[in-house]
Amino acid sequence: MISRTNITYGQLEKTLRSLGFSRRVFERNGNKGIRYEHKETGALILLPHFPDDDRVLDYHLAEVRTTVDGFGVADPSVFEAKLQ
Repeated sequence: MISRTNITYGQLEKTLRSLGFSRRVFERNGNKGIRYEHKETGALILLPHFPDDDRVLDYHLAEVRTTVDGFGVADPSVFEAKLQ
């Protein structure tokens, strides 16, 4: 069983957009996904499409945190504060 966080995909999207990420829905092999791109830093996040009220999978949030921190988009404490 894969664990989920207390954060929803809607909250995650709102946070990413507030940090300057653009959002584009795409489809590949019949599966929808979302591409978040931060043009200023070159950060790119690809996630499968989930309903906004679904809780975020643990490893998706880890990927987002790593990308946001690694590309210098936001300090980890700022990112966490925006998620809440």
